Amino acid sequence: MLESARQGATKSRIMHDAYLSSEKTSVYLKLLQENKLLRCELGNRVYHTTEKGFQLLDESNELNEFLYKVDPIFSDLDSLGEFSDQFNEPRE
Repeated sequence: MLESARQGATKSRIMHDAYLSSEKTSVYLKLLQENKLLRCELGNRVYHTTEKGFQLLDESNELNEFLYKVDPIFSDLDSLGEFSDQFNEPRE
């Protein structure tokens, strides 16, 4: 969800990217906002990842890279989809 909102995203876009129902998306959006990982522009309801959210993404990426190096099972899991590539895109 934080990755989807990197450059701004509507609830629909986030819901689609995360493969979540509307109800679950609402729950998680609220949780991310309460923890200051995501902010919402009230006028147009566009969500943006905050600096704190970017820090969490960076730390998560570092952990993923470490796990892939340490345990081959994580590399095998990655073959199920391009899921790790989406976390390694540079922040703009």
